[in-house]
Formats: sequence, C-alpha cells, structure tokens
Amino acid sequence: MSGPLNALFAWAFLVPLGPTLAFVVVGLFGRRMQRLEWGGWVAVGAAFVAMVLGVLIAIGEMLSPGTYTDRNIAWFTLPGNGTGTFPHGFSLVMGTLVDPLSAIMLIVVTVVGFLVMLYSISYMRRDAGLPRYYAELSLFLASMLGLVLADNLLQFFLFWELVGVCSYFLIGFYYQRPAAASAAKEAFLVTRVGDVLFLGGIFIYFQQFATAGPAPGWAASGFLFVHHGIPFLALLHPSNPTLFTVAGLLILGGAAGKSAQFPLDVWLPDAMEGPTTVSALIHAATMVAAGVYLLAITSVFIGFSSTDLLVIVAIGGFTAFWAASMAMVNRDIKRVIAYSTVSQLGYMVLAIGAGFTMVGLYHLFTHAFFKALLFLAAGAVIHAVETQDLFKMGGLRKTMKITSIGFLIGGLSLAGIPPLAGFFSKDDVLSSVYTAAQTHPLYWPFYVLALLTVFMTAYYIFRVWFLTFSGEHPRDPTLPHAHDAPWTMTVPIVVLSALAVLAGALVFVPQFGGLFAAGVGFPATPGVPPTYTTTDILLSSLSVGLGVGGILTAYVLWGNGRVFALPESSGAQPIRRLLLERYYVKVGVDWFGRRVVYTVARFFDFVDEYVIDGTIHGFERLFSDLSIRLRRIQSGIVLDYAAYVIVGLAVFLVFLYLIVPAIPALGGG
Repeated sequence: MSGPLNALFAWAFLVPLGPTLAFVVVGLFGRRMQRLEWGGWVAVGAAFVAMVLGVLIAIGEMLSPGTYTDRNIAWFTLPGNGTGTFPHGFSLVMGTLVDPLSAIMLIVVTVVGFLVMLYSISYMRRDAGLPRYYAELSLFLASMLGLVLADNLLQFFLFWELVGVCSYFLIGFYYQRPAAASAAKEAFLVTRVGDVLFLGGIFIYFQQFATAGPAPGWAASGFLFVHHGIPFLALLHPSNPTLFTVAGLLILGGAAGKSAQFPLDVWLPDAMEGPTTVSALIHAATMVAAGVYLLAITSVFIGFSSTDLLVIVAIGGFTAFWAASMAMVNRDIKRVIAYSTVSQLGYMVLAIGAGFTMVGLYHLFTHAFFKALLFLAAGAVIHAVETQDLFKMGGLRKTMKITSIGFLIGGLSLAGIPPLAGFFSKDDVLSSVYTAAQTHPLYWPFYVLALLTVFMTAYYIFRVWFLTFSGEHPRDPTLPHAHDAPWTMTVPIVVLSALAVLAGALVFVPQFGGLFAAGVGFPATPGVPPTYTTTDILLSSLSVGLGVGGILTAYVLWGNGRVFALPESSGAQPIRRLLLERYYVKVGVDWFGRRVVYTVARFFDFVDEYVIDGTIHGFERLFSDLSIRLRRIQSGIVLDYAAYVIVGLAVFLVFLYLIVPAIPALGGG
C-alpha cells in the first residue's frame, strides 16, 4: 500500500499548486463569481484538493518512516574550473523535500487551512471585498505549503517572505480602519527585523557549508545536501564554531520574528485587527508555525551549538510565562487567545532548545487543532453578539451549545487536562526540559517558568469560558440574540473538537508515531509502547494538578456569571496595570520609533535632500548657468568671432613666450 502513496512524493509540488491556481482565478475573475460566494467555494475546493493530496503524502511517509525524498531541478548552475571556492561547480536548486517534518506540517497546514476556508463562507458573508479576501487567503495557504516542502534555505526564504506579505494583506484586510492598517504595518516591520537576521544566518551557513567542497555531481541546495535519501549536512562539522554559533542566533532571530517570541512578540496581539478566520490561520497553521518549523529543520539538518540551545531555551521559557501573564487580565476574547498562542509557541521553542525537536513539533501539531478550534469558536461568538468584550458577554452556553462545547474542549486541551491532545504534548515538553536540565543546570529556571505557565494557562482560558458562556444572560442587555452558527461554521468547529480530543493520542499509533520517532529527540520507538517511571508519573501529576488548580481558581472568581473586581486599594493593582499595559514594552517600542528611529530617519532624509541631492542639484545649476553665459557669446557676428580668435592667440603667445620660460621645470632659464 505504501508503494502507490510513495509515488505521490514526486508530485508533492501539486499540493501548493491548487491554492495558487485559486489565487489566480479568484483574483482575476472573483467579481464575476457572485453565485460562488465571490470565489469562496473555488478557494474551498482548491484547499480540499490540497488537503487530500497532502494527507495522502503524509500517510505515505508514515508507512515509510525516516525516509527523505528530495525531488528538485537545477535553477541555475555555476560551472567549476577545478580551483577556487567551488572547484566542481555549484547548482542552486528548487524542489520539494518529503520527510517526517514536512509530513507533519502538511497535515497541520492543509487540514486547518481547509477548515478555515470552509468556515469563511458564512463568517465573511457580510463583508465587502470577498474576492480579495479569498485570493489573499489562497496565496497565504499556498505560500505556507511551499515553505513546508522547500528543500533548501533559499527557496524556504522566498516562501517565508511570501507568507509575511500575505499576513500584511490579511491583517490589514479592513484597511479603512486605522487600527487595522497600523497593525498590518507593525506586523510587517517587526517581522522584517527577524527576516534580516534570518538572511544573515543563511549567508553564514552558505559560506560555512556550501564551500565545504561537495563531491562532483552533488546539488548544493543551501541548507542540506541530499544523496540517496541521506541529509548530508547533518554529517558535516562547522569549520568556525564561533561563526556557527552566530549563525544559529541569527536563525533564532528570524524564528522569533515570525513566531512572535520575546522581544519580537509585540505585533501578534495587535494582529487581531484582521478577520478572526485570518487569526485562526496565522496562529494555528501558517505564519507563527513557520518560525518553529525553521528552528526544527535547522536543528535536524544542521544543528545548534550549546550556546545557541541555551539562548533558545531561555527565549522559549521566558516567552511562555511572559505572554501567559498578559492573557490573565485582558478583556478582549481574541487577544487572550493571541497571547495564548505566543505562550504556547514558547513551549515549542523551549522543547527544541532542550534538544527534543520532535517534541516541539508534536506540540505544534496538537496546538494547531485546539488553537484553531478556540479561534473559530470565538469567531462564532463574535459573529453572533458583535462584540469582542468579554465583560459584555455571558450566558451564551444556553443559546450556543455547540460553540460552548467546542470552546470547552479547546480550553481543556490548552490547559493540558487528560486525555485531550494538549495533555500529551504539553507533558512531553515539560518532560523534555526536565530531562535536559539534569545535565544542563542552567535550564532549571525555565523549567520552573514552564510549570507556572501551566497554572496561568488554565486560569486565563477558563476565565474566558466562564465570562463568555456561564451565567444566566449577557451582562450587556443590548447585545443581539445569540445562536449557533450556520453549518459551514459549525462543521469546522465539530471536526476540530474531535481532533483536539484525539490528536494527542495519535502519536501512540505505530505508523503515525513513527513520524515523530524518526526525528531527533523524541523518546518513543515506533510500535513500542512508551514506558513511564515514577518520576514521569509524579511530574505529570504535578502538571495536571496545576492545570486543575487554574481552572478552579477561574471558577471561584468568574464562574456562574460572577465578575471579579480587584479593589482599587489592592496592592495588586500596579501589577494589573502593568499587565494591561503589556509591561510598557509597546509604549517603549513606540517611543523608540518616534524618538530614535524617526530622528535618525529625519537626519538621513536631511543628508539625502540637502547634502546628496543638494550637491547634485548644485552642480546641475552651476553647469546650467555656465552654459547660459557661454551661449550668450554665440552672437552669430563674424567680427565678434574674429576678435575672440585674436584675443585667444594673444593670450596663448603671452603664455608661450613669457610664462613658460619663467618655469625652470619646463625648460626656462
């Protein structure tokens, strides 16, 4: 059975082709497709085809775990001359790489992408500009699929930039709103900082590895050499360890920008100005997942130095705690879930830094389903009550039963309550960091932060659930009467609810678990049930206990329609204000932009306008004036020209007979 499926590996390039064609068709002819919801059903059909093909390819990889199938063509080739940097020549290639990492991501991106597309049919029905929306969303999906299948860092970077451009378009979809336009620009500029760092890392890797002298006939593809299914770069050792460490830190900078890790996390909460469907896709399966995926492929194919790993652990552990703390007080339902995404991405980065790459991807896999579920359920609520303010909601479980159950399942999974998906992957993350800390004592503080985050996560997500769904009626009586969404919105919520329950346990299925076991750092063996020690059980019990404690705390403060109000005289008020102001980091970034960046920009604008352009324009005016003056002596009168000739000859004779002899170097006395 694996034979026919493995044959699909050669056609993996067709997976992003469907959404790409939808982008072209809807972009060109969308305004003529009113009966197809302005091109929405075309986009849904293309996403469905991509999902079927992507899942079949992933199943083929499951049945042949650990294989690396690279199909590429030479983009352009530099011939070798026997000497120099590339004595045997060098080829830059474009291709697709099907391996355990890309197979996992194919499932995530295509399944979530299709469900979000289907959900959009009803959710976006009221909005103008639908052809533009579906064209951009299709391009967004195609770009992420191209990134997932890229077999080299240069190709990866091209799709990486396309993902960034699409996020700019979609976050700013409601560009008429100043807040949306500002959020789109903020996301674009902040992630560009990470992209510059990422590009620097690519240059160093290229210099370190591509110049290592591959044998004749090898295709140098930027970050790996694949020959008979073996990732060749994994066998190489860097010639300059310091430079190798710097390259790893630059790659981390790129990942931090896309995956909103501290200190490049300021853009993600503001990205909620876009449609909720866009938020679901960005936070669950596309843009923010790209940064974690970058760290994963770098870890597997190239590796990080010990210094890099410590920094990655520090960034991931701190970000998980940092973002969760801000989610505890926010009153916007979408922003709470956005902070949750930043926090959970921190868990993934933490696991990769601890040396357990596939554990990080395992959490990415489960997180995609329960986070998409939370966003789409929140979108159904917003669609029904037309507000994002948690303190205006309440009592919605009576009229939105399917949505409330879906959000409850997503919340339990996020909180790490067994046997839901989030429990398995979250516990593996904590276990991996605990294991790594045995030999790396500097990891212990970040393990403690990760444990504290478990309690905070359960608290803030159930604070949202109680404020939204518990109680007898909405706190704002002017809200519209709520009801469950149409089937195109309900079906994705039901499917994602099932995945949020089952996705974690799928890893114990030998074929599926083989994808993770074939990677680096995953402790299981395909087909062999995992064994748990007393320490494992105690750590898991501690984690679940913290999650239950967070849920109970949320119930005491917010359950049954209660609204907890912190007294103004409380000593905790300064902490609450600090969290509401996002630790004043956003204020600091804005101040830095206005005072420093703008001042520097004005200085260089002055230099450009008055020094560079001024010099050029000065010479321009000088020669223009000189030409005007010289033109005036062109009178057309022959006697004037004769006079000029006589004067010129006189000056020349004076110079020849009086000046030249007076200069010794020229032969004068």
